[in-house]
Amino acid sequence: MTILPLRSVAFRAKATFPALVVLALAIPADAGTLPEPSNPQVRIGAHMFGEEHAHLLKDSLFDKISPLVLAAMPRGKAYIDYKAPAKCVPERLRNVLNRVSAKYGPITVNSTVRSRSRNRSVGGREKSYHLNCQAVDFRVHAGASGLIGFLSSAKDVGGLKRYPAGYYHIDTGPRRSW
Repeated sequence: MTILPLRSVAFRAKATFPALVVLALAIPADAGTLPEPSNPQVRIGAHMFGEEHAHLLKDSLFDKISPLVLAAMPRGKAYIDYKAPAKCVPERLRNVLNRVSAKYGPITVNSTVRSRSRNRSVGGREKSYHLNCQAVDFRVHAGASGLIGFLSSAKDVGGLKRYPAGYYHIDTGPRRSW
């Protein structure tokens, strides 16, 4: 049995999480099936994913957990795996991410702050909110039905976008979608 490092994971779960990790590692990831894989790279194939968003395809701790276990994780707690710097993310976006995870299940944050050169290389806009750590790109590992409506109604969300591959962008800018 492989034990996964949990250092890069920020959780607001109590005693149930260690038991879920043990259970998740005991059940193979391919046990049970869902209508579509939770990993967008698998779901759409690399050839259909725009090069400008290839930086979002990072493996997450939650990709290694069986879909059955993901679906059984208790709601009301935030399970967030940060694959990008988290310290600079504004409190209002952290609160949104916590609410999303508590309602929709585990999420992975793939992008927060970027340098100008990195932003250019991934196709980001010249005045991207990622340049000053005011934006977050993330994905939800369980069902995300209704998430756009949920984010649209959140007062803390300015910019909102759902990429075709299943990733979501939120930022602190003015209300808009593109």
